[in-house]
Amino acid sequence: MNAFRTSLSEGIEAIVGLIPITLHLRKLNGRYYLRYASIPPSHAINFLLDSQHAKNQTPYKTATSKLTVKQQASLKSPIKDVNEQLNSVRNCFNPLHPLFTPGSRIVDHFSSRISFHSPPSSSDEDLYQHLQSLNLAFRSSQVNHNSAAVIADGGVKKSHVATAAVYIWADNFVIKQLQVHSLNVTSIKAELMAICIGLIPAMEIDNIHDITVITDFIAAAKKILEFKVDPLQNMFIPLASTVKTFLSKDGRNKIRFWYCPSRAEWPRHKLVDDQVKASSCAPLFPSKESYLFSKQKECDNTLCKWQMYFANSLKKGHYFFNFKDEKERVIKPTYAKGGSWLPIIGFTNSLCTCFTRMTTGHTPIGEYRQRFFPHLPTSCPCGKAEVQTREHIVMECDRHDPFM
Repeated sequence: MNAFRTSLSEGIEAIVGLIPITLHLRKLNGRYYLRYASIPPSHAINFLLDSQHAKNQTPYKTATSKLTVKQQASLKSPIKDVNEQLNSVRNCFNPLHPLFTPGSRIVDHFSSRISFHSPPSSSDEDLYQHLQSLNLAFRSSQVNHNSAAVIADGGVKKSHVATAAVYIWADNFVIKQLQVHSLNVTSIKAELMAICIGLIPAMEIDNIHDITVITDFIAAAKKILEFKVDPLQNMFIPLASTVKTFLSKDGRNKIRFWYCPSRAEWPRHKLVDDQVKASSCAPLFPSKESYLFSKQKECDNTLCKWQMYFANSLKKGHYFFNFKDEKERVIKPTYAKGGSWLPIIGFTNSLCTCFTRMTTGHTPIGEYRQRFFPHLPTSCPCGKAEVQTREHIVMECDRHDPFM
């Protein structure tokens, strides 16, 4: 694509969702520094880091914390950059915790007493059947005096303030409402935070043997049974420990997790969801970032730089067609989920080819002939346009199916 200076390389790369290599390398560089937060305490790198990042290891004599101010100022090393990066990230990994050792994990002893219930597919019919089963499960939890239901939800606002809210139901009454806030976390951590603040108090209620947890993020709940290295370990370790104690106390104790999507607007879950959306809490002081938040911020910053550069770049082509969404906003390029256009037009090679030629202004229509072959006719055969443009073909021309 880069054989000629006039090649529309950036336009074609945007269509297929390929980020420029310089920005991709910058993103990988930021993630490379974050990887040091996940290394185990015995890793040799810890002996070279500052004491607050050394994970209780004694710094080596050449560690950055042992250097003088002058030596640190002249130092050019990835270790120095790692220290600066880790200063803003919370310590969230604990891969050697006893709960994750084989034979001590929840899944090794109580897998039959923890269940997860989700619809088999995302179709409306399957979702309807699932909600009917959810209604029955909730009613059963309220009829039985040894059961309780925890309805949890979490969300993150644009101010990066996360809210987690919980209603605990028993005997057809809300016996407890809880709400907490956190800063610089992702949505999955907000959902897990909601499950934690609801499930732990529910397990402490006397004579409760069966707990039903209703959430719209079942993946967060499943992390309780995971034992791999995860950025959320420090959060679900206390929850997993409490769950293990609860299940060990009585052979009748069990926990059921039910998926309830927010779009279903199930009445009792909607109460919690509305509370999360209505809550407002301004951050009062700076806070360190979670590992996942830092990773997401690195990706968002890279994507924002690409979109700003692409909007003003000439290498995408002077005639690159700017599509708009339902709200009349110009569709911007992205590399997530195949890009902004390829998932829609990538079904066949011929469709992808036609779309690319049309988007970059290289379709042999009137406006193209006007630029390169002015002696040829430029009007549309429908007779309604003196110059056959892409906008006319897509939005107006009777010879083609209308776009809208």
